[in-house]
Amino acid sequence: MLWRRMEEAKRRLVYDLRRLQLPLVSRSGTQVTFDILSDEVNPILTGHLAGVITLNLAEADDVEREARRVAFREPYRTLLGHFRHEIGHFYWDLLVNSTTFQAPFKLVFGDETQDYQTAIRTYYGRVDRSYDRRGFISEYATSHPWEDWAETFAHFLHIVSTLDSLAGLPLSLDERARQTLTDPYFESDFEALLALWMPLSRGINELNRSLGMSDAYPFDISPAVKGKLHLVHMAISAFRDQQKLAA
Repeated sequence: MLWRRMEEAKRRLVYDLRRLQLPLVSRSGTQVTFDILSDEVNPILTGHLAGVITLNLAEADDVEREARRVAFREPYRTLLGHFRHEIGHFYWDLLVNSTTFQAPFKLVFGDETQDYQTAIRTYYGRVDRSYDRRGFISEYATSHPWEDWAETFAHFLHIVSTLDSLAGLPLSLDERARQTLTDPYFESDFEALLALWMPLSRGINELNRSLGMSDAYPFDISPAVKGKLHLVHMAISAFRDQQKLAA
């Protein structure tokens, strides 16, 4: 059962990437691979390293994942969210590193050359868990610019994937909204994406509350976070344009 849930989440991720026309291979030829491991013997840490995405099978267990979400004081923790976050690390190297987006990245997300391990240890050692919600989509995004990018990349996938699902619902929408929903993954106008996403996310949350459930999207997109999401959108669009020219 847990393995099936892993496969379902992984395939949805791959679907997102195919729709965005993002490759599953790096510039150097490294193929994305998924290492799904059980921590029955040794502790398994979810993460990414050189194209290998490692996930703990326990994250597919709803009870265990919810316990970890509460322990880490996270408003949102899903199996698909893990996949989308970790693949974000892989695409930082492809979309940002050594490209024209590296300077804008430093300006918007911060200096990624700061020591990563030190930053992560400092993050988990914090006593005060408060953070600037206007500048970051989540608390974990404050730990290091790479994590901020990965969190933001994951949220971009949340947005376009949910809008893609919305396209199949019998809703009354204006012409511009219908145009965006033709293919949210390829929408060139970032403002059009958010114009649909903002009321939709609020609506989904209200529906959940009506059923006595937690918010499906417990996040606020501040102007600063919007700028970060826009940079992700621009980097993906620029990469696709380059691939077309190269072809």
